[in-house]
Amino acid sequence: EPSHDLGQSSLSELAFTAKKLNYHYLGMTEHNPGVSEHTQSQIIDLIKRKTNLIAQFNHSHENDSEKMPFLFNGLEIDIRVKGDRALPDSCLDLLDYACVSIHSSFNQSRKVMTKRILSGLDHPKVRFLAHPTGRLLGQREGIELDWDQIFDFCLKNGKWLEIDAWPNRLDLPDVQVREAVKRGVKLIIDSDSHHASHLGYMKYGVWAANRGWAAKSAIINTLP
Repeated sequence: EPSHDLGQSSLSELAFTAKKLNYHYLGMTEHNPGVSEHTQSQIIDLIKRKTNLIAQFNHSHENDSEKMPFLFNGLEIDIRVKGDRALPDSCLDLLDYACVSIHSSFNQSRKVMTKRILSGLDHPKVRFLAHPTGRLLGQREGIELDWDQIFDFCLKNGKWLEIDAWPNRLDLPDVQVREAVKRGVKLIIDSDSHHASHLGYMKYGVWAANRGWAAKSAIINTLP
């Protein structure tokens, strides 16, 4: 059954929709459990529960004649005001990967915000920065960042930048997509889905990548 821990659709609903889209894999990357609402042990238990559900799903379908998409066990973790991640690093050991993002205190200076993001990215399990500017079209301007520092850090440490295809985000914006591509920074396109039907939003992220002249070779999740 659908669970509030995993979004508005069940694992099966998401996987079958992804299969119809001919996906080889799907990243399950919901937001971290609220640290003000749960103890650390409760958070770890929630992540363990999800980890076990995904492992069971993958195992139950590994011998299917028509392969289901492989489900990756991810998490989107808030970068807090001082640059620390909202979850302890012990939680990251349970995951295949994580991404990090800004959801608060958007008015910090360019220097402070850049330092905050680089601190949040600084862990081997953290693979990419989600909706990097934090903009919401028609609602909120993007944050100010030192893009040279961001690009240099990504290149040096093998990090990626997200193109969030949610229609009111389209973030990374096309101008920064173009600059990232010129610098050789890899990008990852995703739909920011909260329901199986949202997987169709991927096309908007592809359009944003096209506007930034990103070739297939620049997009990590064009790989098998």
